[in-house]
Amino acid sequence: MTAPELTFLAPPSFGDDHDDSSTDTAIPTSVWPPSSTRPAAQLRARSRRPAGGLRMTRGASEAATGMKVTDADIQRCLDAPDDASPDPNTPSRTRFRRGNLVVIAGADGVVLRVNRRSR
Repeated sequence: MTAPELTFLAPPSFGDDHDDSSTDTAIPTSVWPPSSTRPAAQLRARSRRPAGGLRMTRGASEAATGMKVTDADIQRCLDAPDDASPDPNTPSRTRFRRGNLVVIAGADGVVLRVNRRSR
């Protein structure tokens, strides 16, 4: 279930507010805190990954490296899978299959597991 977006009909009053006009201003406000003020270049330099790159857990990354599966193969599996379905063990995760490659991703898009199936 998703949370509804909050919309305030008027800004909060600071005590010195004069109600000379009768116009209401709709101000959509997010309930989430503002994102980091650090520039994107600094964030990329720190993680050593390109912006918008593939996000993986350490275990998934090590498994992919051990099986000689490239990031491009994993991205292709996520972008154009032969089959995509909820993971039977954890339905909030999605299982993507392309050929003999199986990728399990969380709801936030992070790759949690990489596996090769035998046919």
